[in-house]
Amino acid sequence: MWEQARRYVALSYLNLSEAVLRTVGRRPSYGVLEIEMSGDLGEEPGVYRLLRMSQRQRLDHFNLIALLRWARSDPDLRGVFIRCSDLRVGWAKAQEVSRSIRALRSAGKRVWVYLTHAGIREYVIASAADRVVLTPVGTLDVTGVSTEVTFIAGTLRKLGIEAEVVQMGKYKSAAETFTHTQMSEAHREMMEGLVQDLYDQVVDAIASGRGLDAAGVRERLDCGPFVAREALEARLIDALMYEDEAAEKLRELCGGAAAIEALDYLQRRGRWVRRQVLRRCSPTIAVLHVAGTLKMGDSVPGPDVASACGAGSVARDLKQLRERSDVRGVVLRISSPGGSGLASDLIWHEVVRTRRCKPVVVSFGDVAASGGYYVAVAARPVVAEAGTLTGSIGVIAGKAVLRGLYEQLGVTKQVITRGRHAALYSDYIPLGAEERQRLQTEAERFYADFLDRVSSGREMSTETVSSVAQGRVWTGRQAQSIGLVDQLGGVEQATEQLKKLCGLSPDELVAVERYPKPKRLWRLSFNLSPIQSHSATPLSWIRFFSGERVWALLPFDFRFF
Repeated sequence: MWEQARRYVALSYLNLSEAVLRTVGRRPSYGVLEIEMSGDLGEEPGVYRLLRMSQRQRLDHFNLIALLRWARSDPDLRGVFIRCSDLRVGWAKAQEVSRSIRALRSAGKRVWVYLTHAGIREYVIASAADRVVLTPVGTLDVTGVSTEVTFIAGTLRKLGIEAEVVQMGKYKSAAETFTHTQMSEAHREMMEGLVQDLYDQVVDAIASGRGLDAAGVRERLDCGPFVAREALEARLIDALMYEDEAAEKLRELCGGAAAIEALDYLQRRGRWVRRQVLRRCSPTIAVLHVAGTLKMGDSVPGPDVASACGAGSVARDLKQLRERSDVRGVVLRISSPGGSGLASDLIWHEVVRTRRCKPVVVSFGDVAASGGYYVAVAARPVVAEAGTLTGSIGVIAGKAVLRGLYEQLGVTKQVITRGRHAALYSDYIPLGAEERQRLQTEAERFYADFLDRVSSGREMSTETVSSVAQGRVWTGRQAQSIGLVDQLGGVEQATEQLKKLCGLSPDELVAVERYPKPKRLWRLSFNLSPIQSHSATPLSWIRFFSGERVWALLPFDFRFF
């Protein structure tokens, strides 16, 4: 008990029942929960930042889902008021939040969402509520789904850079970023399929939430974007009000109840939950976040699009979880487009080792593709949202030859070698026929290992895996239909699966600890420069290739309008 008290117990309310909450001694003086929902709703627990200590903390995705789960079981809450703006999340996160809002409504809570300027992300979430309110001079920018793929072959040529790349998998289009100026036929086929399925999911979500038929939703999206009055006339929203008016109206409908802000609510309930966990000696489970580009070495914290997950850091966390006798099981939360092939395999191995000791359940975020999916097949079951970008079972390998750039800058190199292939790693000497064959062989072997990992982890024949691999990216819904994931849902559903594997009842109160742990201020480095994502600039890709030759990486992002 004292060991549990000594450890940091993260806030988790994924399994509190109404009966448990009624045991709180003093009834709280609030009835409406107010939530500010904006930004990227990051996957990992927050980290201290030297120059941002005065900033108000924001909810991350996990705590938001836990908060909504808790709210629906709180008998003292009658309403939830959500201010939703400037969301930078993927479709999977939006789906998980929408599901939680629908569960709130089913629990008898009034849920209002207030919008000022909304795109498709904000609107899909809002459409799950009882009432959608838009500011009188706001706009509803809902038009559909699109994706943009950047090709930098022309840029590289102008810079005098040659990308020598091989790809394993007909749909593994990351290499085309460096070698093409437009989509290949296979690339376009994959993208068309993804965009269509995601668009259908958007239409279904709006139709279900707003009580409209799918054809009517498509007609409305084709007429967007909308000014406030047009959105009201199209029945896409319910009222035009300013924020203070909407919040006051909801409080009146809830009997004049006082409001409490989300972070205050978390803090207030958190103290009680920790007492209950310690008093009952509740079981402990862990949630380990694998977010961002996969790399060797240590992780680099930051926003989801700019973070990097280091194989060394993950290995240390998993070792600690294996050795902790009080941790019953692990939810491996993956939100990664992949990255280093070697790092992916090392993390996979550590997950396999952990699964031999205790249950491991996988939960996918917005993306679990390429190296991110490679890691996932080490455990089962795998739970994904319908819109999670999934799969991309394929490999690219290569290097950048910078000789032309050096010559433009007046730089020359003289290379002296001993050994037939000693210049293989040089950024000055192009690949010869033998070197290219060696690179091809390396990629083929890694791809064969990838197929073998998936075949073993998913209990599928190699032929079946090969037919759905080839570097193709699927939505979570498509991936479930072809056997790449087991269940559709979010972190809450993954937690329920882990409880079953641990022999716990669905309603049993458990403590949840989150990894990686936030760094203490004195342990942070003084590197204040922002970390760039893999898709931030063309030259950042070149930096990746200079470090390793084999990559399992997703080459594109989706935009929702």
